[in-house]
Amino acid sequence: MNDLSKFKSFAKTSTIQKDSNNDVWVYTRVSSKEQYDNHSLNNQKEHAISYAKENGYKIVHEFGGTYESASGDISRKEFQRLLAEVRKAEKKPKAILLYKINRFSRTGANGIALAKELIEDLGVHLIEVSSGKTSFKERDRLEIYSSLLSAREETLNKLDVSVPGMISFLKGGNWLGKAPRGYDHYGQRVANYSMKRENQKIVVNEEGKILRKAWSWKLKGLRDSEIRKELKDMYNLKISKQSLSSMWRNPFYCGVLIHKLLGEKVVEGNWEKLIDTDVFFQVQDIINGNHQGYNHQKQNEKFPLAGDLKCSKCQKKLTHYENKKKGLLYYKCNYCKGENLNAETTMKSKKKGAHDSFIDTLGSFKIDDKVIPLFKEQLELTFKVMNEETQDEKARLDKNIRALESDFKIIKKRYALGKIEEEIFAELKEDHIKEITLLETKMGKCSSKLSNLTSYIDNSIEICNNIDLCWKNGTYKVKKDVQKLVFPEGVMYDKENESYLTTRRNAFFELTRSISESFSENKKGQTSNVLNLSSIVAGTGLEPVTFGL
Repeated sequence: MNDLSKFKSFAKTSTIQKDSNNDVWVYTRVSSKEQYDNHSLNNQKEHAISYAKENGYKIVHEFGGTYESASGDISRKEFQRLLAEVRKAEKKPKAILLYKINRFSRTGANGIALAKELIEDLGVHLIEVSSGKTSFKERDRLEIYSSLLSAREETLNKLDVSVPGMISFLKGGNWLGKAPRGYDHYGQRVANYSMKRENQKIVVNEEGKILRKAWSWKLKGLRDSEIRKELKDMYNLKISKQSLSSMWRNPFYCGVLIHKLLGEKVVEGNWEKLIDTDVFFQVQDIINGNHQGYNHQKQNEKFPLAGDLKCSKCQKKLTHYENKKKGLLYYKCNYCKGENLNAETTMKSKKKGAHDSFIDTLGSFKIDDKVIPLFKEQLELTFKVMNEETQDEKARLDKNIRALESDFKIIKKRYALGKIEEEIFAELKEDHIKEITLLETKMGKCSSKLSNLTSYIDNSIEICNNIDLCWKNGTYKVKKDVQKLVFPEGVMYDKENESYLTTRRNAFFELTRSISESFSENKKGQTSNVLNLSSIVAGTGLEPVTFGL
């Protein structure tokens, strides 16, 4: 009975098979652009490769390779991609290699929860290659969790030191983070090396000057959809409705700094103002439906030429004002003494008002009935020349668009195969979309062959012969559309000669004047000189006379 060997057949043998999976993934990360530039990522990757070779692991995937702050797990694109790939992978890696465990997360409890999911639910372990610490054994696992808590504590300690400095920096009128759209941001912590400066400097750029116009349009009563259309049509500047709405509510644009670290304290910023403070609050009243006794749309209905009328001496835009006591409206130059004129013709005024004079100017584009057949013939010739010239241009633009689309398909394929990093892919995608959009915009501006050319010409002549009545009897918007159509660069009023001067007229109206003048000079009705205008007009661009009248 002392021989226990007979009981060996009753002993339980282990049915657990030895794990033969040696595949591992690598995750590298730095917190800032500066760390990215000093080769810290390469150092992390080299240590991971060395550890894998020494321990018989095979690296099959790499993640990270960029700068992402670990203070927030959800905001890290590469980190989220890593988690998503682990969750959906049929063959999961044995472990994820990290140079230090704080590369995984600095969020404390949330980081532990994510680590617990990987280790205990998905069977994917964490290995800190700098120390050799792993999560394979329960005691080692507790050390990993403890390291994640320590990383959070380290972050909080850093904040205890850095936050007071950040608050002091803000109180000095300096901006933390990237400046809003419309500004160039110079300083020490900027992504663009050419903008690195010892001291912070934030200035309005060319896009900001265009956005400044958007604020003035908002004061005039234009809706956001109309403002976005004007920005795109006039300046090829695209802005989403969300971005535009956010801009109206951002005090940064009037030079005011508000930040959560300052609480309720408001500080005057050290950057260039895009708009005045009163403009900002007037826009707030507009978007909140509280106009406080003023109505910018109503005010501008009395001055339809505002924004388009310029001084003939200095060529700067005239302002406008109303003498409420006398009930008189005026346009005035703020730079040239004595350069003001009545907006309306009055009983006491010796000269016609600016509005009546403008109606007369529009009336000068009318076409004599005797010239209309000749004018129609000229337009047909002009459109023929234009269509011939633009077909090659449209074909060239279309070819370039197709080439860009084909190029982007190759880029997408390389990205899908993991040959291009997500950050680089995003940049390439944005560049291609911008370039294609620009080419499509140019293509859209090319003249198209009209199937109903005769009807189009008849309608254009009718509008041209009544353009003065369209302006006189039209709404404020129609008046502005007429002005933009006929005189796209505005008009100047010559006070001495009581006439309007223009730098450029719409080619269609230029054509009507040229034909009328040629017809007046040629009483016999010969057409040879007139019909030679086709190539000239086609070269300047014949814009259609359509604007919803």
